Amino acid sequence: MLASLFGNGKSRKGSGEGHKDSECVRDYFLFQIMILAALGCLLILLYSLRFWASGQFFSIFGLGILVAGAALLSGFLLFGFGKNRKGSSEGRNGPDEDHRDRDEGHSFLLQMKVLSAFGCFLILIYSLRFWASGQAPRIFGVGMLVAGAALLSGFLLGFIFAIPRVGDQKGRAATAQPQGAQAPVSGAPNDPVPFNANLVEISDWLTKIIVGVGLVELHSIKDKLGELSYYLAPGLLPAPSVEPLISGQAAGLAILIFYSTLGFLLGYVWTMIYFRYLVGEFQHLIDDLQQKNATLEQQKDVERRLRITATSMISAEASLSKNRLDEAMATIDKALDNDPQNGFPVITKARILKKQAVQKTPHDQDKLKQAIACVDQAMALLPDKDKGESLYNKACYQALLDVNGLKSEILENLKTAFNLNPDLRQAAKGDDDLASLRQDADFIKLTS
Repeated sequence: MLASLFGNGKSRKGSGEGHKDSECVRDYFLFQIMILAALGCLLILLYSLRFWASGQFFSIFGLGILVAGAALLSGFLLFGFGKNRKGSSEGRNGPDEDHRDRDEGHSFLLQMKVLSAFGCFLILIYSLRFWASGQAPRIFGVGMLVAGAALLSGFLLGFIFAIPRVGDQKGRAATAQPQGAQAPVSGAPNDPVPFNANLVEISDWLTKIIVGVGLVELHSIKDKLGELSYYLAPGLLPAPSVEPLISGQAAGLAILIFYSTLGFLLGYVWTMIYFRYLVGEFQHLIDDLQQKNATLEQQKDVERRLRITATSMISAEASLSKNRLDEAMATIDKALDNDPQNGFPVITKARILKKQAVQKTPHDQDKLKQAIACVDQAMALLPDKDKGESLYNKACYQALLDVNGLKSEILENLKTAFNLNPDLRQAAKGDDDLASLRQDADFIKLTS
């Protein structure tokens, strides 16, 4: 029957309703296991009823349930839990699967807490059989201490085994950067909060050590558990006791196995749900800080470039006004090297080229063509509101280059420039660069 159940789950995995069918099969199988577990409890109850006359019914029944619970949890840990978690992690298809796994984890933690409380109740029942000796509170306290120590030890072991690995810091930092920004290397000075992965590395080392040493010393585990139960037995029996020591040993061993297994499952699932979430939140915090830091660095870089460009343009304009054209050109080239995507230094360079061209007789045609090319470059970089003056300058340079061959284009550029900036219409009437067009009827009509 088990083979057919698991076989059905596998065969339906690839179908459209495979996930739902596999869940139904799993739930049905778990229901059968619960019935078998209840039947086992009934058998333990029937066995313990044999000792009703001796007054030891409750202790024997509680001890039997503890041993059965420890065996059940251990088997679940070895054969069921690891495979189930592995399958769920491999079969995730998105956020819905993550939410489903998280809900299942919360439900599992609740069940483990209920089992822990049930175990405490069984320890209480065990200790009550020694009520007549007046040492029941002491025995119950010792049992709870042993249970708590086993629970915490198992929880720590589950925590170590389940610590999630964090992603590569360089990869995460790269994804956190704005487009075009250089990703900081993790641990570098510009990394605001470098992630410390020591806990993950320690977990990896301890996991390998524990598994390796456990496999090597597997043959001696039985003897070690026997020795440990021997030391626990006096605390779980009244002093002096007429009962054999093995009774206390069995109780101590059952408490140890039950609560250490329970603690391991609690620690493992808690770490998978909550600790992974906390690590993920911390990683998101690091990514946000890195992104904000990269954005701030970008803003500082832009401001620095703007300051350098503005200073260079002021210096270039001063040199241009004093007719020191070579000095002005060298300064504006530095500004363009600092910020090649700024159109205003390009316009200034075009004006310098035009002034260099008109100083020669006849005008330097190459310089004028370079000036027009600079204006075209600036037009692609400047916003629309600043393109009027650029078009006007281009028309002036074209008039100096070839007024007859480029007349229609010159007038079209002037018309567009006047529409963008009406103040340029009055300036065109007295502009020496447009002197060759002053008697042209179309120019007169355009500027009137």
